[in-house]
Amino acid sequence: MRLALPRWRQSPWGKASADQWRYALRNGLAMCLALWLAFVLQLDSPYWAMTSAAVVSFPTVGGVISKSLGRVLGSLMGAMAAILIASYGLADPWLFSLLIALWIGLCTYVSNHYQNNVSYGFALAGYTAAIIAFSCVNVDDSLYIFDIAQARVSEVITGILCGAFMMMLLPSTGDGETLLGSLRQSQTRLLEHAQLLWQGQSNADIRQAHQGIISQILTMNVLRIQAVWSHHRFRRHNRLFNFLLHRQLRMTSLISGVRRLLHNWPAPPAGLNELLAALLKALAAPDCDKYRIARLLAPLVGSEDYRTRVFWQRLRHFCWCYLEAQRWLDRLVQARQRGQEEPVQWPAPPDWPP
Repeated sequence: MRLALPRWRQSPWGKASADQWRYALRNGLAMCLALWLAFVLQLDSPYWAMTSAAVVSFPTVGGVISKSLGRVLGSLMGAMAAILIASYGLADPWLFSLLIALWIGLCTYVSNHYQNNVSYGFALAGYTAAIIAFSCVNVDDSLYIFDIAQARVSEVITGILCGAFMMMLLPSTGDGETLLGSLRQSQTRLLEHAQLLWQGQSNADIRQAHQGIISQILTMNVLRIQAVWSHHRFRRHNRLFNFLLHRQLRMTSLISGVRRLLHNWPAPPAGLNELLAALLKALAAPDCDKYRIARLLAPLVGSEDYRTRVFWQRLRHFCWCYLEAQRWLDRLVQARQRGQEEPVQWPAPPDWPP
């Protein structure tokens, strides 16, 4: 009986791209370098440095920087909290338990209310303080507590510096392209979501789809942070990315508002579904403008029915928001392409939203 070995191209290693291999090589070298430096510096727990280098490792520059900052600040807060808790509470076990419980509860509360590196930093501060404090329950000397906290922070910073050094040697510049691609994909998905919600059906799938697109837009805020840390152009124009994300969230609200009007409309005008289908098809065209949309919405103008007028205003507001976001997104992509060849002035969002 012969064993059929999988081919190289069908294995996970053969399917990996060049960027994934670069990321794996960079991560492995950073871990080895952190472990070697920890042994050279004679740190107490060298594996902490290696673990930190692996944890902060990220395929992109912005991800490494943002996650490293969160880990450094979280480790420092956790170490300082552990020193204070151990100094005041080691003499009394009940006071020590109360203080460490209050600190972990505070860090958990703050961590659950954020979705970015603030959440990661406070979560790290909570369990770092617990690790340092619980390892000092049989210690009476406060100087020994400070030495343990200093060693943990030194090991974490060593791993982070090794990861940053390997990122400099094997850089990756995919933050901006990933963010721009996600913005364009989310813009296209908004039209698909509008088509799904305006069909008149009501089931759990529609509710999950609405929650999913909102979660996708909120998750892109993490990509925005990584892109801002990756290149100076993205840092200078962070306001434009915020404007686009808020505009897309506004469009999801308008889509649900149009759906509520359709759902509570006892006698909608004839041919309304065909009008909505033509409107979404026109918005998907790359050369769509306000004149084409106005011609499609012309049958709803001038009606004496208040429901028709409100529906027309809400639908027009959604179309104008979509065209404005698409226009700024196109200018952003064009400026990004031209910026690779020569420095250009990137577009700036309006001062006040309409």
